[in-house]
Amino acid sequence: MFQTFESTTTPEQGPPRLAALRARMAEEGVNGFIVPRADAWQGEYVAPCDERLAWLTGFTGSAGFCVVLPDITGVFVDGRYRVQVKEQVASEFTPVDWPETSLADWILEHAAEGARIAYDPWLHTPKQIETLTAEMAGREVLPTPNLVDAIWEDRPPRPSGKAFDHALELAGESSADKRARLAQELRKSGQTAAILTLPDSICWLLNIRGSDIPRVPILQSFAILMDDGAVTLFAETEKLVHADVDAAIEPPEAFLAAVKALKGKVRLDPETCPQAVADALNAEANHAPDPCLLPKAKKNETELAGARAAHGRDAVAMVEFLAWLDATDPATLTEIDVAKALEGFRRATNALQDISFETISGAGSHGAVVHYRVTEETNRALKEGELFLVDSGGQYVDGTTDITRTIAIGEPPLD
Repeated sequence: MFQTFESTTTPEQGPPRLAALRARMAEEGVNGFIVPRADAWQGEYVAPCDERLAWLTGFTGSAGFCVVLPDITGVFVDGRYRVQVKEQVASEFTPVDWPETSLADWILEHAAEGARIAYDPWLHTPKQIETLTAEMAGREVLPTPNLVDAIWEDRPPRPSGKAFDHALELAGESSADKRARLAQELRKSGQTAAILTLPDSICWLLNIRGSDIPRVPILQSFAILMDDGAVTLFAETEKLVHADVDAAIEPPEAFLAAVKALKGKVRLDPETCPQAVADALNAEANHAPDPCLLPKAKKNETELAGARAAHGRDAVAMVEFLAWLDATDPATLTEIDVAKALEGFRRATNALQDISFETISGAGSHGAVVHYRVTEETNRALKEGELFLVDSGGQYVDGTTDITRTIAIGEPPLD
């Protein structure tokens, strides 16, 4: 099974960790620390070692952030997670409706004038920090090493998943052609290089995939694309033993030095790049979107054919699942039973690489919990006369799927 059903956090874990973080803040002479869900790659899915928000607060949603002050700690969540956050965090944490309440407004209300609010520059973008700093009248916003990492004694190691080639028969365009196309755009704009920090952009450009993160086939890495089409990839060499990468390879710890050495006008995306990378750049920064974003979004005929094949394959598995569900006595089924069965039908294609996200298998009232994740503790039986929500998808080498169905359990009433 790709999906597991264990609870990864409990509310009672949060308070002692919060106390330890506040003690560390006092040692560092700061009055606040921001803990985002994001990692250095701004991904929705993060490695266990980057689950700082969940480790500290107990909240496991895919979006949100926390602000720790000496006397109050706000956990900011959007409308998808307002039921979930109340179930997962202890009373020492205060849920905050976001974006209705902005980060700056909340800090201005709860932090005294002159407060020093710290952040990890690897986990925030220049756009985020620029916006926050502009709105923080009378409060200082300053970078610091990550204070959660400093107290997380059993923090998991960094991912070591292996990368692999994404064949030309699936990509439809060689990496060399992609790099030449983007390099031409750099030259037209007078840019000498582009800094790439989004793993999906790097994997698209180099025609590789990775296995660092569950559910998303990416290689956690950084790259620099030069205006002649040359690329330097900053990644652990042991991850690349099964990938034929057409790029110079350097270790991740060499990335900032390479950024500092760049000359001329360098393209940098202020909405995706870590602030730490922007701070390291000595050359002229040309703020512009990641050059891979639009070309990557415009699918070629080969990619479109792959997407159709993946969806067709997945649709057959889904129809077989729905037929099985219709023929099975609901009294014998739970939410976990259904999630396991659905994954089994996808596995039977012999093409499934992973599920594309945790299957949302919600019976009755659980179907109203946005992004509900069933666990052994919450597992509910299906019941006649109730609705059942299943939202799921599969990862295949040629495409990714996502399908939602709401199913009436049992025979409908006659009147």
